[in-house]
Amino acid sequence: MNFIVKPTSFLCNMVCKYCFYLEKADFMTKENNTTHFMQNKNLYQFMEKRISYCQDKNITFIWQGGEPLLIGIDFYKRAIEYGKILAKKFNKNIYHSIQTNGTLINDEWAKFFHDEQILIGLSIDGDEELQNLYRKMKDKSSSFTKVLNAIKLMQQYNVEFNTLTVVNNINVKYPLRIYNFLKSLNIRFMQFIPVVEMNKNTNVNYMPSWMEQNNVNLAEFSVNPLEYGNFINTIFDEWIRHDITNISIRLFDALLQHFAGQSTSLCVFMSQCGGENMVLEADGTIYQCDHFVYPDSKYKLGNILNLDHTHLQNAINNWSKNKQNLSLECKQCSWLPLCNGGCPKHRFVKSDLNEKEYKSYFCPAYKSIFEHITPGMNLILEFMERKIPWEYLPAAIDKMYKK
Repeated sequence: MNFIVKPTSFLCNMVCKYCFYLEKADFMTKENNTTHFMQNKNLYQFMEKRISYCQDKNITFIWQGGEPLLIGIDFYKRAIEYGKILAKKFNKNIYHSIQTNGTLINDEWAKFFHDEQILIGLSIDGDEELQNLYRKMKDKSSSFTKVLNAIKLMQQYNVEFNTLTVVNNINVKYPLRIYNFLKSLNIRFMQFIPVVEMNKNTNVNYMPSWMEQNNVNLAEFSVNPLEYGNFINTIFDEWIRHDITNISIRLFDALLQHFAGQSTSLCVFMSQCGGENMVLEADGTIYQCDHFVYPDSKYKLGNILNLDHTHLQNAINNWSKNKQNLSLECKQCSWLPLCNGGCPKHRFVKSDLNEKEYKSYFCPAYKSIFEHITPGMNLILEFMERKIPWEYLPAAIDKMYKK
């Protein structure tokens, strides 16, 4: 089981236009009139259950939001100290990761991240113009300078961090502009996540209407799948020729794992996803997945204060079956072993073979990406197996792709 812990729930100091979590306030505020910051009893109960139930030696706590730093540094100091106590008690190795917009990071936070070896994920969508398209502060001011300052501070304090770029309908047109900008900031670990959401049109359970009525109404910021495919392929061509030895891009790393015969680290490409991204909300409520935080009972599993491990495991097993409910088109696709149908959230496009079945919105993107990068991935593995110096890779790539 893997959990995304949201100590500040949906609360954030930014109003990113494409954020799918801010709207959770619509039902969470009605359900819970108390503070949306996590209380100590929920924190300690969760940490002890998480560590005592987990069979793995290494356990990572992933903290997100909203904006998780809003709760203050003392919360994380308590969490880490309690984690150390539990690690000793149960003979575990405990790690922490925080996904943040970076706007609250100062010297105190940066030093804390370094001292406690916390891995940071920092959201940034490109240079100032691209960052400010959809990522504004609550007062509509620019977030760009604050994020740049966060990067400088984390580099100054030698904090381990990566960047997360949301690929939207506009910045998708500038793959090398974004990639080279991040390189200019000495970023060495990058993620590029495509966004697709619907215009707000929810039912009585605060769920998007397409989930029950197949009423698809894309939000304007949603990225076109073919453009996203081109975005990734363009960056791949640059990365494999010039940066393979010094820059890590999560998508490429995950796909290379697959080509090497290992399990992928991206849940979107896993054959089953139950328990991979479960959510622990600030009030202790557990949901099946970060993308399915709705009050309906099939998504809302219970509260950490009284939920037993057996019930949780059974719910996870049932949820995993959703991922394996594939259309005939998917089952016949040669790329199925790579994508496994993609995320269930994105399966709202009618299949070409049967209009009563659905496939991923990103199917055209995945096909384009897999077809383009497969020769390069196989060449990388050949270089690794034969221990060929990387300096010969660009020429081999140019010959393979007939540049």
